[in-house]
Amino acid sequence: MLAVVLGGTAVAATAAGAAEKEPVYTLAATQSCLARLPNSIAGLPPARPPVPPALFIYALAHDVISTAEGVGPRPRAHKQLGAWYGEGMYQGIILSFFKSVPDARASLKTLAWLYGGKLIRNVVVTWDQKSVPRGSVRKTVLGCLRSQLVGRPAAKRLPPPATLTTLAGRWGGHTRGLSITSTGRGQEGADAGCCRRVYQLTFQILSVKGTLTRATAVYRVTSFKRYEGGVRRLHVADLGKLLLKDGIVTNTLTGDFFCSDPAWGATGACGA
Repeated sequence: MLAVVLGGTAVAATAAGAAEKEPVYTLAATQSCLARLPNSIAGLPPARPPVPPALFIYALAHDVISTAEGVGPRPRAHKQLGAWYGEGMYQGIILSFFKSVPDARASLKTLAWLYGGKLIRNVVVTWDQKSVPRGSVRKTVLGCLRSQLVGRPAAKRLPPPATLTTLAGRWGGHTRGLSITSTGRGQEGADAGCCRRVYQLTFQILSVKGTLTRATAVYRVTSFKRYEGGVRRLHVADLGKLLLKDGIVTNTLTGDFFCSDPAWGATGACGA
């Protein structure tokens, strides 16, 4: 019995050693592969998935995945790449690239504690929502893991043009929110802390131009009420703009900005 245990340990150690000697996957090569897919779009997605569905690809600026309480120091992800496929609702996958297999293995539990994930060589793969992405989505994204660039860089192509539905949906932020219907009627509001309203705005979008990831919408104020003096006073018929950039909408009149769910998690820009 002892010999069997020792033999199994030796085999496991050999397999682990072989895996560590394989070429590591890189963000650049993986991103290049994903960019070649016919439905891929570079950038963070809007609040509501577009029709037809698209795969949004975005390189994260830093490690923004939450860590479990009580967990000690761990190797930091060298680079991260997010992929979101929208069909009714978004299915997100975060790829955290480490410099070595041991570093990735040491960080697996810490990164995957919230929604789960797995280790693939030097990459920790985690899900960006409670439900695991469908098999077809996982196969597409993980099938693009590459250790070296293949062929020429993908030709840059513009995302589909923006429409009213590009801005439609619920956008959020800490103590603030923005909701827009498919006909362009919007509501925006902000609170100070948990229980004190700062302002309430309604508007009608008049025009939209740009793309799914970068767009400008002109709107007309239909009502406005402020509850604190430090807020700019707006009037009915005032014109303003909503500026969309990689899943974040900024209102030029109120100065507030709001994130789609994928952008909120990927950037942390809209608060805790």
